[in-house]
Order: sequence, then structure tokens, then C-alpha cells
Amino acid sequence: MSYQPIGDYGIIGNMRTTALVGLNGSIDWFCHPRHDSPSIFGAILDSQKGGHFKIESLIKGDNHRQFYYPETNILITRFLCDCGVGEVVDFMPLGNSVIRNWIIRQVRTVRNEIKFRAECYPAFDYGRATHKTTRTGIGARFSCVEDPYGNTRPNNSVDDGAKAQYRNFELVTEVPLEVNERGAFSEFTLKEGETATFLFRPAQSVTEEAPLSEKSHKSDKSDSRSFVRSSDKQYTDALSALSRANTTTKKQQVSPTAPLSEHQLSHLDQTAESFFSETVTYWRKWLSQCVYTGRWRGRVKRSALALKLMTYEPTGAIIAAPTTSLPEKIGGERNWDYRYTWIRDAAFTVYALIRIGFTEEAKEFMQWLEARCQELGKGGSLQVMYRIDGQLDLQEEHLDHWEGYKGSQPVRIGNGAFEQLQLDICGELMDSAYLYNKHGSFISHDFWTHLRYLTNWVCDNWQRQDQGVWESRGGKKNHVYSRLMCWVAIDRALRIATTRSFPAERSRWESVRDEIYEEILEKGWDEDRQAFVQAYGSPELDAGCLIMPLVFFMAPSDPKMLKTIETVKKSPQAGGLSANSLVYRYNPLDSQGESTDGLEGAEGTFNLCTFWLVEALTRAGRVQADALTEARRIFEEMLTYANHLGLYSEELGISGEALGNFPQAFTHIALISAAWNLDEALDKY
Repeated sequence: MSYQPIGDYGIIGNMRTTALVGLNGSIDWFCHPRHDSPSIFGAILDSQKGGHFKIESLIKGDNHRQFYYPETNILITRFLCDCGVGEVVDFMPLGNSVIRNWIIRQVRTVRNEIKFRAECYPAFDYGRATHKTTRTGIGARFSCVEDPYGNTRPNNSVDDGAKAQYRNFELVTEVPLEVNERGAFSEFTLKEGETATFLFRPAQSVTEEAPLSEKSHKSDKSDSRSFVRSSDKQYTDALSALSRANTTTKKQQVSPTAPLSEHQLSHLDQTAESFFSETVTYWRKWLSQCVYTGRWRGRVKRSALALKLMTYEPTGAIIAAPTTSLPEKIGGERNWDYRYTWIRDAAFTVYALIRIGFTEEAKEFMQWLEARCQELGKGGSLQVMYRIDGQLDLQEEHLDHWEGYKGSQPVRIGNGAFEQLQLDICGELMDSAYLYNKHGSFISHDFWTHLRYLTNWVCDNWQRQDQGVWESRGGKKNHVYSRLMCWVAIDRALRIATTRSFPAERSRWESVRDEIYEEILEKGWDEDRQAFVQAYGSPELDAGCLIMPLVFFMAPSDPKMLKTIETVKKSPQAGGLSANSLVYRYNPLDSQGESTDGLEGAEGTFNLCTFWLVEALTRAGRVQADALTEARRIFEEMLTYANHLGLYSEELGISGEALGNFPQAFTHIALISAAWNLDEALDKY
């Protein structure tokens, strides 16, 4: 099995975890039970050892297409050829009071007759835990020989009882299955209008399974559509009771192995259709909150749906991406684990969600942020990133037994940057609090107490060197972006204190804020480059400076800001950061060809930074009509770099291919913000 392009994937999920489904019908990434849990299917990082759940047509030369069922996160993969059309409908069920960490796959023939092959080959604990596969009365069971959590970092969201439950999974289906050392498989034929359903989930206890008869253990070679019907008497109608209970409860209860009744098992296709209908209703009801009606509402709604999948509903956290170690350069070492929550994303996330009407998600994320502020130790600041449950330890380790995507090593789990000093996060947190207090709900006095403490910490520490916004592993510097966001932290604290009449050290804060401003203008501006630079004393550019007008540090029409934009727009060969309107975040090699960030090799253009350029030009367009025209051109061009489903990775390669973890929340947040502000500017000017 070869690697698919990163951009050839779609995503499904249930706000606990997600799965990536390729154009070829293969689920190549699925962690369970949470976004940051060990993987069960991981072929995207090792095509041979990673494990996959693939359903494909056996017609040679067929064409593949993917699309989302309208206004949902239900993914449909189609196989098309002259002789017929088949499809796989993938989703994780939502819609009643019980969340199920299940993957439902409905296979059907749309036209003529199609032969399919299904392969369910799990590889538990990133392929480190072995398992055995046995056939059961309802399909197949995959049982770990050793504890899949035994040799990984503690996962505090999974208690000992749940860990025991997650040692065993099952594939529930009426399709006759064969087993081998890797898992279960089947080849079966469906005529036009026929459907086969596969349900992958944590297993029921052994006593709840009905054994297959000897006859049922054998595939019927003459009729591959002769499905097994279960006569299991141990299952109850608990699912129906759970569906009726607590239907008004907002938070959905997690019940990974909520039992299916005998009737539901013996009518699995109809049961899946019921779950499908409930899931469609859930997504459409949620999306109806969106208030954006501008020029690009289809793209904005798809970005909102993608962001929703990257939330962790029990805590309100939002992960940076659902994957780890997808490379920023094929074959390179710039491979990171993004399945955690960055403080830095806070302000941008809150702004984007509130703008388009998703105030509940913004509220829940703010509650998560407030909980982190309550954990501030004496004399300490925030951590750069956290686990989705707020845990602190993200110790980085390498999975040396996996080759990595197309040989890109190392494969990392955990993220060593959590121990870095990145001063900018204080500004992003304070900006999110300011925006939420202004556009959402008033923050509490207790929250303000923590923010006040943090502001004083910034006043004491803003002159320290740090690793910067891009998490450099090349040492600490006086980063301009970090200084800028320290200014934002104090400025927003002053605004909140003034608006709410909160007690504050106003005189000191104003003095330090002004000192930072003057220092940035003096030391962050390079007269020779005619631009703000990455760090004091360095001629290197940084696209992070494009955010200055977005945070009201510089007027968008200020000559220094306009010159910085013009310099960034130049090609790298001419001293800039842009290639065909796509923006690199910085140049990883200095003028002597030496690494500036402690890592080898180059990387792609950074999608977030391209949208920041759009935003900077949009604001400049208030006084320069040609800037607004250029902003729209670049934005429209960026829309063409999304994949076939409207999803973005972190970066783009030289040929427009997706690079880095996928899909990336920050990119979709930036798209929403750029779409809103550009649409508003085009209507005004």
C-alpha cells in the first residue's frame, strides 16, 4: 500500500476524536478515545506497519471522488467507472444524548454491480502493541495481547476500567469475514441499490457475543452477498433507552460500547441509516448558527465544520491539528505533533468563532483558558501548549519503528516545545479575553485576578529572550513578534480594566506598554531592509510582523507598515518572503546558508501567513484601492489551494501540494477572519 498525497484525505469525527479517510477509501489515521490518544490506524505514517481500514472497489482503473453530504461532516467516497458506480459513506454518529466513539461505514452500489474488498488491519498503540483477531457472531474481534496503554505516556482521561475496555475492538458487520495475522478482510459483491454496513467500535464483553456456526465461518464462494444474521440473545434494548434519556442535555454522554439490540444487529443497514439521519440533523442544526452570509459562505462554513471536529467537547479545548509528524518537507525532519492545544491560537479562535456566530464554542474555549490561568504558579507564566484535558506533560519521543510519511523521520509523539519560553502567548491570551469581554460575555472578577497577575508578570519579563512564535530550536533571541504581543498583553489589560473599572496597576502598565512600543520602533525596524524584522540586530524577515495592523499596533496606512508589506511581497531571491503570492513565515537559512532555527532543510509556504498578508492588504485598502484589489486576488488564489473538500494543511509545497499536519485549525481560523474582513471592506470601499 503506497502513500496518498496529504491533500487526498477527508476528515470525520465526533468532537472527541477524528479519522482521516483517503480518496482510495482507506482510513489511515484514527486515534482512540481522544485526539491525543495512541493511534489504531496509522498507515499515513507507515504504510506497512501503521494499520488501516480500507474499503475499495476491485475495478481496475476506476476514478475516485469525495464530497461531504451537504452541510455536514459525513464523508462520501465514490468509485466510478464505465461498468458501475459504488460509494462508501463514512461518519461517526452524533445526534442524541449518547456519544459513541464508533466509525460507521456504509458501502453501496449506485449503478450496476460492484465488487468490493474490505480490509480492517488495526495496529494498536502506534503499531507497538500486537493483537489477535477472531471471528465472532457479529463480525470480528481484535484483542490486544498487551495493554495498548502500557508503554505510552499516561492518558489521564482514560481510567483503568476504560483502558481495559479499549484493549479490544470489534468490527460489526453482516458481511462474512476472513481473518489473517493482520486483521479481518472480505471480498463481496453488491448489486445496484444494495448496501453493506461496517461498524468499528470498542468491543462488548465476551459474554455478549454469539458464536458463528461452523457453516457461518466459511465464505460462500457462490454468493458473496450471503450475509450472516446474528441470533445474539444477550444484547438488550439499552440503546433505545439511552436515546430517549436526557434528550435535552447539551453535553452528550460518552458511551463507547452502548449496546445494540438484537433487532438493530439483525437490521444493521437500517440501524446505520437511522444513525445517519440523526447525524445529518445534528450537523445542520449546529451549522445553522453561522451568521456569515458573505461572498465565500460555502468556504467559511466548511472551515467552521472542520474547526468543530477539532474541538474536544468535554473541556472546550481546540487542537492545532488531528495528526502528528506529517512533514513540512518530504524526507525532512520538520515533523511535529499538533494534537494539543496552543495558548497562541486563543485570540484568533475566539475572534473567528464569535464573528460567525458560534458563541458557545468561544465560551467553552474561554473556560478552558480560564482554567489554565487558575493554574499559574507563583512567579510563573503560562505553558505554551497543553493536552486537551489541561495536563502539562507533553514529553516528546520518537517512534523509530515507523518510517514516517514517505520516509520523513522522525515520527514524533509529544512536543518538546511545551518547555520553551514564548512570551507572545501572553498577548494572545489577553487579546482573547478582551475580545470575549467585548463581544461575548463579561469576564468574572476571579478571571480578572489571574489576568492582572499575568500582566504584572509580563511587565517583569518582557525583555527576556525567547524561542519566538515559530518555536525555534536554534536558541533564544529578542523576537520582534514576542515584543509586539507583550505590548498587546498590556494594552488589552488596560482596556479591560478601563471598560470594567477593574483594579489595576495602570500607571506602571501604561509606562511599560509605551516603553515596549518605542523599543520595537527603534530596534525592530531595519532601515536597510525597509521593514520590521524577525529579531533585534538581525536582517531576517518574519511574516509575523504582518499582524501589526491586525492588533492595532500600527496603522495599516503607516509608511513603515506599507513598506514592510512591500518587502514581504518580494520573492526570497529578492530578499522577501513570497512566492507566487504565497508567504513563507521566515527564511530558515540566513544569507550564508546557515540554519536560523536549529533544523535542517527548508519548508513550504505557510498558509496562515498568506491569509495574514490578505488581512494586512485589506486594511491598507481603506486608503489604497489597489491594495484591496490585491487582497482579493490573493484570497481567491488561496482558495484554489484547498483540497477537493475545502480543507487546508499547514503549508504548501512548491507545486501547490499540501504539507504539514492536516487539516490545520489555524489555517481555517485565518480563512474565516480574512473572509469576514475582506468581504466587509469590499462592501464599504
